[in-house]
Amino acid sequence: MDDLKTEVTYYDPNDAPKEYVPIPKGKYMAHVSEFGISNNGWLSNDNQLAVIYEAKYKLSEKYLENKVLRNDQGLEFAGSEFANREIKSKGIFLFKKPGPSETFKANPAGNKRMFIFLEAVNYPLNTVAVKNDKGQEVNVKEIPVDIDETKIIGQPILIEVGHELYKEKTYEKEFQVFKPLDGYEPIKQEEEDDDVPF
Repeated sequence: MDDLKTEVTYYDPNDAPKEYVPIPKGKYMAHVSEFGISNNGWLSNDNQLAVIYEAKYKLSEKYLENKVLRNDQGLEFAGSEFANREIKSKGIFLFKKPGPSETFKANPAGNKRMFIFLEAVNYPLNTVAVKNDKGQEVNVKEIPVDIDETKIIGQPILIEVGHELYKEKTYEKEFQVFKPLDGYEPIKQEEEDDDVPF
């Protein structure tokens, strides 16, 4: 009977998942890791049509190294614990301009958050002259509805992180964005290999 072996497995207490700890509220340098549409046809109660974009940001390892962070309860954490953590944005609304046969209302002032985000990531925007509701000609920034995410992903950005409660757990969320601090460059995106057999 000595030649029969019992199948075994292991318990390693060092391999147990760590308790999720939200990063303390504050401003952090990050890079945009994802950007895309989460809702392509949101209609407000005021009959304003918007595309809702969302972003994800990867916290900068360089920014967090050697920092000590303190949460609302006074607990301290090494900044390096949060390096490369991804933070989600709130929805970034882009209100559409109605065409001649469309009945929804314009809301150009509602595009402020999108404009601030695009400026922060240095997205190229044209300045154009248009007539406002009062018939006056004003210079405005033209925002394409179909935003090119390849010009955004990898860009440095300063984000203000707050907390939201979801299913009795606290999670981080980006609440505001700012132009990046000096010394942070875009991260080049890895090019996908073509499946060419030569």
